[in-house]
Amino acid sequence: MTTETTETTETVTGDQLVAGAATRGSSGVFHAVDPRTGEELATAFAEATVAEVDRAVEAAVDAFASFRDWDDARRADLLDAIAAALVHDGSAILSAVEAETALPRARAEGELVRTAEQFRAFARVLRQGWHRDALVDPPDPGAVPVPRPDVRRINVPVGPVAVFGASNFPLAFSTPGGDTAAALAAGCPVVVKGHPSHPATSELCGRAIVRALREHDAPAGTFSLLQSTRNEVGAALVQHPQVAAVGFTGSEAGGRALFDLASRRPTPIPVYAEMGSLNPVLVTVAALEARADAIAQGLSGSFLFCAGQYCTKPGLVLVPEGPAGDRFVGLLATTVREQEALPVLAANIGSAFDTSVGALEAALGDDAVVHGQARRRGLEREAALVVVDAARVREAPDLLVEHFGPLSVVVRYASPTDVLDVIAQVPGSLTATVHGEPDDHDLVRQLLPALVEKAGRVLWNGYPTGVSVTGAMMHGGPYPSSTFPAHTSVGWTAIRRFLRPVTFQNFPDELLPAPLRADNPLAAPRLVDGALSTGPS
Repeated sequence: MTTETTETTETVTGDQLVAGAATRGSSGVFHAVDPRTGEELATAFAEATVAEVDRAVEAAVDAFASFRDWDDARRADLLDAIAAALVHDGSAILSAVEAETALPRARAEGELVRTAEQFRAFARVLRQGWHRDALVDPPDPGAVPVPRPDVRRINVPVGPVAVFGASNFPLAFSTPGGDTAAALAAGCPVVVKGHPSHPATSELCGRAIVRALREHDAPAGTFSLLQSTRNEVGAALVQHPQVAAVGFTGSEAGGRALFDLASRRPTPIPVYAEMGSLNPVLVTVAALEARADAIAQGLSGSFLFCAGQYCTKPGLVLVPEGPAGDRFVGLLATTVREQEALPVLAANIGSAFDTSVGALEAALGDDAVVHGQARRRGLEREAALVVVDAARVREAPDLLVEHFGPLSVVVRYASPTDVLDVIAQVPGSLTATVHGEPDDHDLVRQLLPALVEKAGRVLWNGYPTGVSVTGAMMHGGPYPSSTFPAHTSVGWTAIRRFLRPVTFQNFPDELLPAPLRADNPLAAPRLVDGALSTGPS
């Protein structure tokens, strides 16, 4: 895999990219903000209009008529080309990320590698063919209670997909992110609503995608990028009657608003929203006795990294009462007190964080909150650690909501019953983590069902902020961490969100999709009468 980047000839204009063409309406402009200083950056970005939403979706509908019929190998080549274009333009993209987000360069470089690899990985999936989930059940005249007809099923693309970029991952969960890659892999044109906190990053990525589409003769409407600070643009996109599905990464309030809009349509559509998450962490006495310093270092690094602006940030830590727990909490508190203020991504994130800290101090008292070094400029915020006993949790419901930013809540427990009582109150989460030792296995067996009920991914002796992009990954969970807990937004099975199964019954062989034909000309993997096969049937 190459990660070498070069200077791009693409320039940032502030225009929309509608079906490959730059457009600029008369709806006003907005500017990105440098999180380090709080000052506006120079480029003025046009506010998208509802008319541009209509044009982008209509172009996507036109593109779908042919793009849906591309064979998997051709789409795989396109995805590889998009990955190459992003890497080629990487220098300019990374500079834009730094200017608009204040994320560390190493973090941005790693995210660019991950973003390109997502496209390459979906290309590999297409060449393997398993995403089609082809099933062939030949006729069986002797079946009971009635003879079975010839039944063959395959996944097909759903249609144009709207994707909403996230603030905290300007690449991997934004314009060129996993939702875009999965939808294009499925054969669905994409209309992206870029996040207004990093519009230059979005435009540069969008131009790289458009260039790759042109080089591979893709229909112009296969991809569009709309940029706006206004809710009406996102609402118009979700409510457009030709949009078939929505991918969203962001806050619970934002995801739920889009979900509700889509549900009220005359023809409701799914909004696959990955939203807020508390991500509880349970630490046992044995784990602290064995490696308290290492856990404290790893845990504080996890919830403070990038100012705690990860959907998988460990926001709730269950720590045992007693001397080992006291020492561990002291280690966390010392780290937080010494932590310099950290820049958040946007002013609204900083305001929401201030509100969260203020509400916790009002409910618990100032002495329950440990503060980091005071902020100095721009959008910096102080780190914070809240420490309470398990009994206080029911008295202060604000403890068990996501606080997006550099804050975590420590709850001290005296028994497994305390743990179960707290976990029962935790809302659905993307992750749950256990730090334990071999002697804890009986205890963990007792607690594990409660953790599994609450989370989509359960970790042993790890930190949830590392999300491996692989086939077995589950990045989703019970509401409110996501709207569809059966689906993931990370990993190769994310493509299933933008596919739907269709059964062909008693159809002439020559009219069937290639993976369902008797000779299976593409050697596609399929289940034939319940047995896995890549050969003819």
